[in-house]
Parts: sequence; structure tokens; C-alpha cells
Amino acid sequence: KSMGFETFKLNSREVVARFEHLLDSYVKSKAHNALQHISLTKAYDQLQGHENGGRLFSALLDIQINFVLLYLDIIAVGSTWNSQFSKGKLEGGSVLDSEAKFFGKMDIHRFNTSYILRYRAIWDKIMGLIVLEHAPSDYDAFSKSKSKKKTFKKILDKCDQVSPEFISSVNDLLTNFDHTFRTAEAHGTGSLRKYSFTMESMSENPQIELIDYWNIVNNLILDIGKSFSNT
Repeated sequence: KSMGFETFKLNSREVVARFEHLLDSYVKSKAHNALQHISLTKAYDQLQGHENGGRLFSALLDIQINFVLLYLDIIAVGSTWNSQFSKGKLEGGSVLDSEAKFFGKMDIHRFNTSYILRYRAIWDKIMGLIVLEHAPSDYDAFSKSKSKKKTFKKILDKCDQVSPEFISSVNDLLTNFDHTFRTAEAHGTGSLRKYSFTMESMSENPQIELIDYWNIVNNLILDIGKSFSNT
């Protein structure tokens, strides 16, 4: 317990399996299908007896929860656009013409803002998992650092198990994402609204880049899931 409150824990294979089942059911209730890139049950089995098994499983659990929420964010953007602003729907004019236009665009802005902040956060979690897996003695320094991106590169540059190309690609990806989206939304006056409230197609402004960023993290999570599935 912490400060008089009971904390939630997954401390047996049975409760892990139950949590995973309910998480999949939740995602299916919000989208057409669940993403099962990471099997929490298989990861739990694989990490039994591992020196850092508990910490690695907690990191995977956090990544899985936030990954499916990220998925629901991007699905919500697409479904809102298709149902309200696709060809033959609410086209042209101004977002101020009607409540329908304004409310729909406000929803898209809300989902994309959530996506941007969650996307950047999940990368800190992924970098933490990689450090915990390959340089566990440096994990505490990583978790306490102000710039996870810089600390990740500094730590992993000394690790032969992770390729320099991967480290460089992560650094470049996050630098570009921060510059284009995250810094303005998290620390500035925001730039996304400049595109959210236009009536042009999302494919004609920088919002479309969020799909490319999704594809990158989606493929990486697939690889992470395979590495913790005993296959």
C-alpha cells in the first residue's frame, strides 16, 4: 500500500491473462479490432526468473496500455474525418459555419493533441525499456534525466547490442517530431490548431505526417512483442 491506498498489481499469470483479455475487449469495443503486438501473458512467462523480470514486465505493461490508447487516438481521428468530412459530407466553407463543422473539427483537434503528447511519451517509455534490457545499471540515471533522448543516446552509444543506426534513427525521429509537433503543443502556444480548424483535407497539411509516425512506432512495437514472446 502507498499512503493508505491500495495499489494495482499484476502478480500472477492468471491476473495478467485476465487483464490482457479485458484490455483487448476494451479496444475492440472502441475500434474494429485489438492490437495484439505484445502478449503480456507470454512476456510474463518469459520473464520469470529474469534478474530484472519485474521491472521489464512493468515497462512492457506501461507500453502496451499506452500503445493501445495511442491506437484509439488515431482511429478516432480517422473515423471522425470519414463520418463527417469525407467527400460528400461537410465540405468547404468555414469551420465557423455550423456547430456540426466546429464540433467535428474540435474532436479531431482533441484526438490529435492527445496523440501527439502520448506519442512522445511512449517513446520515452520505449527508450526506458531498451535501457533496462541492455544497460540496466544505467536505468536509474536514464529515468531521472531531464532529456531522455540525449541520455538514451549517451548510454546506448556504449552498448554493442544496439546498432548505431538504430540509436541515430531514434534521435533523428524524435528531434523532428519535437520540432514539428510536440514542443509547440506541450510547451508553446500550439501549432496544430492552425491545421485542425481549416476545412481542407488532412492529407493537404502536416497532420498527415502523424500517420507516418504511427507506422514507425507500430512496427517497432511488433518487434518488441516478438522479442518477449518466446518465439
